[in-house]
Amino acid sequence: MLVEDFEDKHVVVIGLGYVGLTLGAYLSELGFQVHGVEIRDLVLDSLNKGEAFFWEPKLDELIARNIEKGSLTYSKEIPESNHKRVFIITVGTPIDKDKNAILHSITNVSAQVAEAMNDGDMVILRSTVKLNTTTNIVKPILESSGKNFDLAFCPERTLEGAALMELGALPQIVGAASSRARDRAANFFQQVTPNVVNVSNIETAEMIKLVDNMQRDVYFAVSNEVAHLCNSQPIRASEVISAGKLGYKRTNLASPGPVGGPCLEKDSYLLSESMEGFGGLARIAIAARATNENVITEASEFISNWINKNVVKSRKKVVVLGVAFKGVPETNDLRGSPSITLMDSLSKILGDADIYCWDPVIPHSELELLGFRSGSTLSQVLLDTSAIILVNNHPYFDNIDLVSISESSDGPLLIYDFWGRNDQNLFLAGNKQYYSWGNHSKGSFGVGGKN
Repeated sequence: MLVEDFEDKHVVVIGLGYVGLTLGAYLSELGFQVHGVEIRDLVLDSLNKGEAFFWEPKLDELIARNIEKGSLTYSKEIPESNHKRVFIITVGTPIDKDKNAILHSITNVSAQVAEAMNDGDMVILRSTVKLNTTTNIVKPILESSGKNFDLAFCPERTLEGAALMELGALPQIVGAASSRARDRAANFFQQVTPNVVNVSNIETAEMIKLVDNMQRDVYFAVSNEVAHLCNSQPIRASEVISAGKLGYKRTNLASPGPVGGPCLEKDSYLLSESMEGFGGLARIAIAARATNENVITEASEFISNWINKNVVKSRKKVVVLGVAFKGVPETNDLRGSPSITLMDSLSKILGDADIYCWDPVIPHSELELLGFRSGSTLSQVLLDTSAIILVNNHPYFDNIDLVSISESSDGPLLIYDFWGRNDQNLFLAGNKQYYSWGNHSKGSFGVGGKN
């Protein structure tokens, strides 16, 4: 628990999204006095009920407990205060249609902090940004106030669905504008996690965050390249990957599948944009992003061609399972959802198909409010469908009896399993109605194993 006389115990978290709200709740639980600033009514309405507007294990109980204690407060504007404060900026940094960073939230919030802060306050940027944003954009805005302040960039690196667990365990990167700011920011985060890593400057810290996510995107892209290549051959990518790394430590490929989410879909573009004007090129990062984006493009074309060839017009009902951008750890986050991209693509190609979706975490009522067709139960959604597409990797889908569903279908039924979890099923493997990403040419199912 935070000691009572800790100098920087008063914290203002600006932006109560997935990053800011988990951090704010966690800090308040540790003993910090946290005030959250958020302009979105849906977020504030949820907080008025003592809840988060998104799913994160144990977050609701932290929010409710600390709101009741008074250690977590919130409003639409930064309140005045005589306390020395730490301002933590966590607003989003999306990209536009040309894949360039949208920074107006950063600039607007920086101006608000410049006006509200007192001499001697500390400002920490935690949003994912392109290089030099902290020094070239945030710092001049703060300096225009004429006040003294400490400035640091300390990136968030938690995993949605495990954020509260990781906040207290992951090493915290600290890059600062001065040695005093570095020591102060490091001391602040040492109250949160035992592992603090000081780096040479702000730009190094910004680069670490971008490289972290670029590396993950590249890691997944290698497997998706394998799947793309296997699609043109009677080879199952799932077998190439699983058999190839069995007892062989130098091969460590992930399972191929859709790659999305609020970070991986944009951070390679932020890295690439960062290099403009400096003579550097993020060649591998952009190639990996294109490879991962191709997954939905190539799969949607295959699925549409199969449906148009095998299904009569009156039965073109498609069910997409798993709408959140990932299933492990589970989340209800729809930002960067491959399923939404897939549904949009199928709608454009098929035209006359009825496209439904269902998710084990997101209630059907919420999906329907967003304009998607859904149903109260999975069995209801699957009724009379001509295509079942398993998109995200939620464990719930491991228990669906696809064999029984396939056998009981009155007409042609495409089962498309992006993650190839059913490739080893004897019935499905030889079924010309079952396909997976990385097995478009139906690699034969034989007897394999170790000798």
